[in-house]
Amino acid sequence: MACKYYDKKTGLVNELLTDLYGYTDTVKNKNVESVYKILKNRRVATKVRGKMYLTLPNVQTSLRELKRIERKHPGLFTTQYVKMTPKTIWSEAAPLYELFINKNVLENIVPEGTANTDLQSNNLVDIDQYVRFVAGADPNTRDYYQDELARRENTSNSKFSAMEREELENVYRIANHLKSSFAIAGVTVNVEFDTSIDNLGQVDAAVEGQNPTIRINPEKVRKDTTYHEFGHIYIDLLGVSDPVVAKAIAELRNTDLYKQVQETYPELYGELLDKEVLATAIGLEGAKIISKSPNKIQRILNRLFRAISKLFGINPSGAAILAEEMFAKELRADSMINPLSSYIQASKDEIRLQELVDNAKVRINSEMYRLNQLPEEQVSEEERTAMLRLQNSLKKVKKVEDLFKLVDAMGAAVARAKKTFKEIKALPIKDRGTTTNLNKLWALKKTTDSLEMFQSIKGLMLSVKDKGKVQNFEAFERLEDRLQQILDEATVLEGDFMFDIIPIWAQSVIGLSNKNLPGEIQKIIDNAKEFNREVFLDKRDLMYQELKKRYRKGELTDAEFKEKSVELKIDQLKQKKLTGYADLVKSMRAGHKDKSSYSYYFDPIVYSSDRGIQLLVKVVQQATLEANDMTLDLKSKLAPIYEEFVSGQNENSVAALNDAMLEEVNIKGMKRLAFVNPIDQEKYYKNLREFKKEIGEKYGQPKPEDFDGDMILFREAYRAWSESSRGRDATRDLVQWTKENSSEIEGWREELAILDKDLERENKELKRLKLAGEQDTQAYLDGQQRRDATLKHRNKNFKNGAAVGDWVQPNPTVYLNPKYTAIQNNPRLKKYYTFMLQQFHQAQDMIGRKRMDKNSWDKYSYLMPTYRKEDYDRAKENGAFNTFSDTMKDSFTIQETNHDYTTYNENNRDVDYAIPVYATNRVPSREISKDIATSIYRFRHMAHGFKSKSKVSGQVNIFRDILKHAPTLETTSAGIAVVQAAAKNMGIDMPKLKDGESYNYKHVDEWLKSVFFGESNIRKDFTVLGKTFSANQAVSSINAFTAMSTLSFNLLQGANQSILDNMMMMQEAFAGQFMNKSDMAWAKGQYWGSGMAVTDIGRFDPKSKIGKAVEFFDALTEFTDGEGNQLVGGKLRKFARTGNLLFLQQAAEHELSATRMLAIMKNLEGTLKDKTGKVITNEQGNPANLYDLLVVDKKTGKMSIDSRLDEEQSGFTRLDFITKLQGIARRTNQIKSKMHTNMLSRRWYGKLFMLFRNWMPPGIRRRYGHGGGSTLHVDEEMGVLTQGMYISFWNLITESISEKSFAYGRMTELEQQNVKRTSVELASLLGAMALVAALANLDDDEESWISNFALYQAKRYQTEILQWTPLVGTKEAFRILQSPTATTRPILKGGELLGQLLSEVGYAVGLGNAKEIFYQRKTGRFEKGDRKIRKHFEDLLPIFRGLQKSKTPQEAYKWFTTLD
Repeated sequence: MACKYYDKKTGLVNELLTDLYGYTDTVKNKNVESVYKILKNRRVATKVRGKMYLTLPNVQTSLRELKRIERKHPGLFTTQYVKMTPKTIWSEAAPLYELFINKNVLENIVPEGTANTDLQSNNLVDIDQYVRFVAGADPNTRDYYQDELARRENTSNSKFSAMEREELENVYRIANHLKSSFAIAGVTVNVEFDTSIDNLGQVDAAVEGQNPTIRINPEKVRKDTTYHEFGHIYIDLLGVSDPVVAKAIAELRNTDLYKQVQETYPELYGELLDKEVLATAIGLEGAKIISKSPNKIQRILNRLFRAISKLFGINPSGAAILAEEMFAKELRADSMINPLSSYIQASKDEIRLQELVDNAKVRINSEMYRLNQLPEEQVSEEERTAMLRLQNSLKKVKKVEDLFKLVDAMGAAVARAKKTFKEIKALPIKDRGTTTNLNKLWALKKTTDSLEMFQSIKGLMLSVKDKGKVQNFEAFERLEDRLQQILDEATVLEGDFMFDIIPIWAQSVIGLSNKNLPGEIQKIIDNAKEFNREVFLDKRDLMYQELKKRYRKGELTDAEFKEKSVELKIDQLKQKKLTGYADLVKSMRAGHKDKSSYSYYFDPIVYSSDRGIQLLVKVVQQATLEANDMTLDLKSKLAPIYEEFVSGQNENSVAALNDAMLEEVNIKGMKRLAFVNPIDQEKYYKNLREFKKEIGEKYGQPKPEDFDGDMILFREAYRAWSESSRGRDATRDLVQWTKENSSEIEGWREELAILDKDLERENKELKRLKLAGEQDTQAYLDGQQRRDATLKHRNKNFKNGAAVGDWVQPNPTVYLNPKYTAIQNNPRLKKYYTFMLQQFHQAQDMIGRKRMDKNSWDKYSYLMPTYRKEDYDRAKENGAFNTFSDTMKDSFTIQETNHDYTTYNENNRDVDYAIPVYATNRVPSREISKDIATSIYRFRHMAHGFKSKSKVSGQVNIFRDILKHAPTLETTSAGIAVVQAAAKNMGIDMPKLKDGESYNYKHVDEWLKSVFFGESNIRKDFTVLGKTFSANQAVSSINAFTAMSTLSFNLLQGANQSILDNMMMMQEAFAGQFMNKSDMAWAKGQYWGSGMAVTDIGRFDPKSKIGKAVEFFDALTEFTDGEGNQLVGGKLRKFARTGNLLFLQQAAEHELSATRMLAIMKNLEGTLKDKTGKVITNEQGNPANLYDLLVVDKKTGKMSIDSRLDEEQSGFTRLDFITKLQGIARRTNQIKSKMHTNMLSRRWYGKLFMLFRNWMPPGIRRRYGHGGGSTLHVDEEMGVLTQGMYISFWNLITESISEKSFAYGRMTELEQQNVKRTSVELASLLGAMALVAALANLDDDEESWISNFALYQAKRYQTEILQWTPLVGTKEAFRILQSPTATTRPILKGGELLGQLLSEVGYAVGLGNAKEIFYQRKTGRFEKGDRKIRKHFEDLLPIFRGLQKSKTPQEAYKWFTTLD
């Protein structure tokens, strides 16, 4: 008794399963026919000409049922997609599937022939209709002919045509007419009607030996479609050089039709687009002809009329002529000699698939290229294997189902990421936040981010499925399931990642938080408790706003309001403490108020109030410090080697000095500068070229010129020759020559043994996995990739038992380089050459050895880093004229050696935001510096930066991603957080979040692009007369000239800078926060008493202790940037640099920076302890200061800190000291270095505005603070809390008035220090004003250069300080800002000079006035009768202008009185 099967959802009997399982479960000798009858009876299948198909109305149901059967009887049924059938009155559009019953499952069944089939037909339309009729329609319905006539109109318009639909009867007639027309010309064209194509029609890709085929979609065909498609074939056969075709294309250019077609076919360009436009025009013209239906007589008359019109100059369009030739069956057969195009008009889904594959290839190849460039230790074997698998997954992708390998490979990447994340989370908390783990986590994040491609795949699949274009349902469903599985896993992984990454990142950076800050915050809390003060309360806090409302309503008394306000302030302060990483986690997860646009553009990023951002800066600074230490180590080694090398030599000509160690080599068609290679590769390649030429002539090798440049014919001939006996003889001779002229590289057998061992291990593991039935596992697939890659490398370099490829080199006994021999025979050259080459190779190890071109047999590149010649060297080697020309070009265009912009990834043709590597690109030798020491030193400095930044890359990128997704609070104009109204109505204070990217994120993102990824400038170009110029380069050049002309030899400005900076330092000394007055006095005495480091002038490696300390602690804030432009030797070459014209400013800055550093070091006396907690003493037995503990190694000259110093006991780290030193320098001076540059200065217009104004942002923050409700800023950089000093001074006044007693004693130590700073500033201002008053009205006989100099300095100082003062300083601020930019001055002066030159020319020809040419009375430094043009010239001459300005301080003083 047969069993019944029920549907679990409906509870009804499932007749199909009951019948089928009843048969399979009870009958021994089963056959296909019986199974087919069951399927047919249950409306699942029908048969046409021996093939089984799923019945159309029930396709989806049938597929589901077959899948259920598949679970019980795997492999019993398989389906194959055939096409998408159009919609009819009987059923909706549906996919047509062929059905197969597996003979291996149903044993002993012979496949059925065609005898018993229900219908015999080769026509897919017949099959389509029969399947509908016999299995899908009611017995009483009309026959399939009526069904065909009743097909509904499909208005889908996937390709361009503005014409109305065409009746099928007309399409048949027109197609047959045009087929006949082409047949007369000897071309057979097949026409097929296919409803599965997306297009209106298409010409299939040409296949050699087959007739062209046109496919027309009968559901979409338009009146112009048939002529359009035949027009494609006619255009191809005639070719675009045909006069009529060329004329037609020219006529159509820039027409509306051309633009419409271009928009419709964005994938076409050039000739293909031209052809498509012309075919469209032919279609339109053909439709016009058909609509008129001319008879034979009319056609004869038409030709007559055209001939008459031509006599009068009236010509029809080229498209009309071609259409008429096709209609009239007058094709120009003699001209139809060109091949058909190989392309086919792709459907939109095909285009999307191709774009998706192309994008994936670009992304994967780009990542593979990046991995290959990196040092080997930075890339795991797992990463390489994964990328190889991804690369291979994109081979032979023709349809969407073929993407399974790609999806599966990416799924494996997600699985690895998930495993990595799980492993890191399993570690103890203290071990999670390592830089290594964060790099792994960033790779994980990139993996999940890359799955955005999956959304594109998913969208494409939905489109294909919706259109019924699935070609293999099982493969499609498998892909669909795998895709969804991966997306689900990735969603969970990403959610876990975003939650857990913050604690891991916080744990990684908490150690960098300044240990002094909790104590500083506690001082403020203690003050609040002692004096019940509200100062520093953030009144933008929602809690305070609530207190304020209650107070206004009378719910709180004055005393209660103040008490609760102070309590709130204390709570706010406690939240600012970072006693552990948990506090930082809490801070990072909380909603943040955004910074202002002003802060984004003008402030250094370290001024951010966000502690996470401040700690990020310290991460980058720590990496920079590590890189700088590596550079200092190299400097200590290089200096003595270099000094020994140049002893007794002329350093002023680097070309002559280094000529013996350099050579020019030809690589990839370009002459390149290189270290001398032991192998004379030029001789080797020359001999090889000559031998190839010799055997080519001997054996008759084909040459391109023999085929008139036809490369297709040449390649065919060359292939035939290669396979001939003469070609084989030539190959034999070439192999023999190679053997005679080559030898194996050293160590090739050892490398072969390693590869063989790896292969043996991989094959053994693959065999084990296969035996275990694990061929489909990730381990097996990855193992295959590794095995294949290893085998490929082995086969490339080892054939027929001998080394080949990269394992052979030119025979050293034949090709030993004579220059190399000379170096080895000269001890001085050998020592220097060996050392420099060793340092260069170590740098290549740091950045990756594949970044520079090299010979296949060389482990390292010998090419010189591509740094440009110094102007001095360029003039000496290339001549003054060429140097001037190159300098002008450099001033207005970006050269390939410019390192201020993002690197360009040649692989994916896009901007590359990665840690930059410079000086590895291809530049001609004539441009490259021959200064070996300087180039290698710079290259190593760059490599040090790459190495140290690579360690923290994950740490940096993860924080940027965290910040991108961090909640940012919506605030009012007063900075008060906005509460969501709906939540408020529910009694919940839920802040409203801000949409879009925050300024915090933008600032971090842009800053990282600048300091981490090397994009110092945001590129902006402009075009003049067809030539492209760089706005950035132009502005930088103008700024440099402005600085030279304004500051060089300008004693007035140099003295002003020294006075102003020292007065700022005096404020700090009186404040006593970082130094006191005795510290400052000691520092001045130490600096001047030790000789001011004069002995270091012009030296590469400073010898004085102060000079070494300035480098060791980067007191000038320029080591990172400056060492990248350092000149190692040649004092004359160093003095020739234009920057040295500012020696007065440099001297003033060196004195201030060094004494500031010494004073802060002195201030640490008594705080520096050993590991036992005992204060360290100096040689005199007194408590040591930091300067006392600086040790210089007598052998290497390298500086370090006394090993007795214990950082934990002393609360001291070198990084904290450096950041404090640089923070104080910036607050008392100006913004310096790329690390702290503001974002406005990255833009060309920002450079214009900020020239000579980098003191403004720090000056504002020093006096008015960082804004915000509390005015209190936690400064990780300096390890203190800060408040604007004017704010503190104002609080002193207001609090004293409100409390009716002097408030100074109740103020915090921070506020008291600020009061002292302000008092000193105001006192110095009054002193300057008094001095101005005393000196401004001296009699002529009392006036002198000294008195005028003092008057100018006093007046300028008065102006500089008054500009900050509220109300009274408005005039001075306006004076400073009255010119939009200092750069306008030389431009205006240049204009005045040009105008004066024109006046001179006019005067010379008798047209001018003498008053315009000569001074009529004594004016400043000019006497009556002097030419005015002299002043205009002198005002633009840098040195001369500075000297003249220094000679006449009274004129400079008068400028400052212009607004008085």
